[in-house]
Amino acid sequence: MKVCYSCGSKIKVIKDQPYKFNECGLNVVLYGITQYECPNCKETYAAIPNVSKLHRIIGTHICKERKALLTPEEVKFLRKDLLLKAKELALIIGVTASTISRWENGKKDIGEVHDRLLRSIYMMYATEQSHRIICEGVINLFRELPAKRKKIKQEKEISLNPQEWMNENFTYCVA
Repeated sequence: MKVCYSCGSKIKVIKDQPYKFNECGLNVVLYGITQYECPNCKETYAAIPNVSKLHRIIGTHICKERKALLTPEEVKFLRKDLLLKAKELALIIGVTASTISRWENGKKDIGEVHDRLLRSIYMMYATEQSHRIICEGVINLFRELPAKRKKIKQEKEISLNPQEWMNENFTYCVA
């Protein structure tokens, strides 16, 4: 029997309901995730397997599928998934830590060159972490991005099923 971590009451199992994965700081919805709710204190929990691989899928999706400039939330997500402090990322890409901060809080837009550089660094990192090729044809990934891109106001939702990050043979992207 499962009990609530907060109040110790018996919790209700919820299946087949979309789960808003707000913990990553982005607009991500997961399908096929088992969720739990305490009828007493209204606390909710979700069983999310292999979160690190899920983060790789989200980051790869951002780098591959988003054609607009990275949003502040996406810049922050990629930096955090790279396990870098703002100061460390700044040193790597040749800007100041305050520039990274401005990108992440939306006070300054990331430019074309730094957007492409951050995507490249992330894709190389994701490949290293998986110990296999995640994106074949990285050059094509950047060919598909328009030369001049606009900032977007609202990011589109990323929708994922567990099979997309739990399957060992899953190829993240082929350009």
